[in-house]
Amino acid sequence: MAMKRNGKSPASSEVAESVMFFRDVSLGPHETRLRFRLIHFGRLEPGEEDPYWSEMLLIDEQGTVIQGFIPPGRIKKYLPEMKRGSVYELINFYGSKNKPMYRVADHIATVSFAWNSELSVLHDIPIPFDEDRFRMHSYEDFEANCDLKGDLYDVLGHMKLVDGQALTERPTIDEAKLATTRHIMVHVQSHEGPVMKLYLWDQAATDFCKKFKSYENTPTVLLVTAVNTKRLGGNLALSSMSPTRVFMDYDVQPTIDYRRGMLSSNPEIAKQVSAEVVTKRETMTISDIFPT
Repeated sequence: MAMKRNGKSPASSEVAESVMFFRDVSLGPHETRLRFRLIHFGRLEPGEEDPYWSEMLLIDEQGTVIQGFIPPGRIKKYLPEMKRGSVYELINFYGSKNKPMYRVADHIATVSFAWNSELSVLHDIPIPFDEDRFRMHSYEDFEANCDLKGDLYDVLGHMKLVDGQALTERPTIDEAKLATTRHIMVHVQSHEGPVMKLYLWDQAATDFCKKFKSYENTPTVLLVTAVNTKRLGGNLALSSMSPTRVFMDYDVQPTIDYRRGMLSSNPEIAKQVSAEVVTKRETMTISDIFPT
């Protein structure tokens, strides 16, 4: 730990008593502490010694969400303590500028772990922290954001097709095919809006498969976070990204509320699929998402 000239550490005296909220985080170094719940943490790639990315999504006691970042050279120091859903205290950090492309939080700053950062798990939490925070948007917002490589919004709706299969009977997901194609395509509709094609890639596709099969009854409501918007064949297409997370019927409050509100009033809506949705089909490759 870095020592001040008077011999006191940054964690002592008045610094130890002050807690900064995310809304007050500015650019530059900060000798203070943050308290937050870890919503999401970037996975290590299988077989890789060092992660090629180590981004986090954090939420404080006021419900403000901010992006976090651990430089590759420091990831091993903090990785053993990182667990989704846990609450932490961080002393000393650097406020770096939030990236303009593929943003997952509205805040202008990113909490970057510095050379003298200290992280500890909080077991006794006097103040409740929200479990999560979502940025749901409408079809019109996705259209306006299409191909801009800007904010990655969350989509909430009910599934119409899973890999071309209607929900009238439980769809079958071919895991062998998934291992080859690396993606699953889901047609999703938010309330009464247009049906959108949603491409789930790699880990998001695997998470979807596991979660879908874990439900005894066929799930109908889907919430996918941090999706990128692309124009494919003249139509809007949504695509998962590295920080994407997948939720279904009873996983989180928004999916529970959607199911209760939308599907309780019209329980057959997820089974209603127009001929246009079934027959109009385009393909997308990984190069369509990350063009060279």
